[in-house]
Amino acid sequence: MSNYVHETDREDAADLLTPDQAMSQVRAWTDSRVVGNRAANRLEVLAAFGVHVAISNLPGEIWVKLAWRTPTRVELSTVWTLTSMPAAAPEPFIADKLTDLASAWSFQHRMGGASLICEVEDPPGSETQR
Repeated sequence: MSNYVHETDREDAADLLTPDQAMSQVRAWTDSRVVGNRAANRLEVLAAFGVHVAISNLPGEIWVKLAWRTPTRVELSTVWTLTSMPAAAPEPFIADKLTDLASAWSFQHRMGGASLICEVEDPPGSETQR
């Protein structure tokens, strides 16, 4: 019995996102909705931390999603599938940064994967909306 080996040199590199392109996508998401500068800036940093945590878990696939829970509260979800090992929670220094930046955050194991959920809220009357 033979195993199929995925050959990456035949992949079209244009379909893959660079870290800069991923951050541009997060900026586009925050710019497309009315959100304060504080929330927008924090979401960009939290997205980078979420991808870092996912990559440290040797993921198969990673998804980053935004959802508006209220007009001022945004939820950023980083979800990934696992290839072989159980999911590891964020390292202590990352957990400290998540606590500093997010209104609330949680790490959850899921069947075949894991997720990091961060919430950011702009208080009414905060900085100029973007």
